[in-house]
Amino acid sequence: MKKITLLALLCILLCSVQTLSAGKRSDAAKPKWLTASVPESLSNSYFFVRAYGKGFSVAAAKQDAFVNMSQQLEAERKLTIDTSVKVSEVISVNATENSNEYRQEITTEATEKGRKIKITCREIDDYWTCNNGVYEMYILYTVCNNTYGGSYEDEILVTTEYGAGAGFMSIIPSVGQFYKGSTTKGSIILASEILAAGGILLCENTRASYIKKMYEQPKYAAQYNSMADTWETGRNICIGAAAAVYVYNLIDAFVAKGAKRVIVKKNSNATFSALPYIDANSMGVSLALQF
Repeated sequence: MKKITLLALLCILLCSVQTLSAGKRSDAAKPKWLTASVPESLSNSYFFVRAYGKGFSVAAAKQDAFVNMSQQLEAERKLTIDTSVKVSEVISVNATENSNEYRQEITTEATEKGRKIKITCREIDDYWTCNNGVYEMYILYTVCNNTYGGSYEDEILVTTEYGAGAGFMSIIPSVGQFYKGSTTKGSIILASEILAAGGILLCENTRASYIKKMYEQPKYAAQYNSMADTWETGRNICIGAAAAVYVYNLIDAFVAKGAKRVIVKKNSNATFSALPYIDANSMGVSLALQF
């Protein structure tokens, strides 16, 4: 029993140390576009790019990220960005499924194969951490080259919702949490279930051993029976703990928000309307589909 208690305390201590050493961050979990590949556009008029920057403030880190992203474009797309051109910065509202956040839209000029083009960089999402006063900024941009519409041709949503799928995944404990990007929570749930299962096996094996000794050494039967009862109680506690963690795992997988992810949908401007009409000879409903 003491071994189980010490292991549980050690697990709690490790989690506390991890939390304390994490520093400040914009979100509890890193967004999916940072831990996995960047989203794919549905239109040929733009593409997604990820940028990184550092600074002593959020604004300075964002500026550094944009500079690094410009250098990345120059290297990968073989562009020459004209840094002498005044960069227009437009603050626009980016509607997400959870909140409205202010994002940047920056337009500058570049030279591609000898011809001048305009590059529009639209900030879709960001994530930052701060340790010892230094901000590390990660930004997801869409980049449009001289093409009308750009990323506005698609509907780009930033959301922390994952639907019921994550809940069904957590029939196997912690799988839903890992799917949603909540790796710390998933690790704690998985470790708790492993500890509880280990506790059940240890307590049951020890209880069975004392029961066996009770019959082998009748003169110590009362003492062995008492010890067996103690280990049986420990086993039941571990079973209860495993069940409680499993139920929490399911509820959390269904209702808790996960790491931010980007969903790209085709933006349809089609509208459908139905209007009643009546005249001297007939009556009915007029249907209209507008693109």
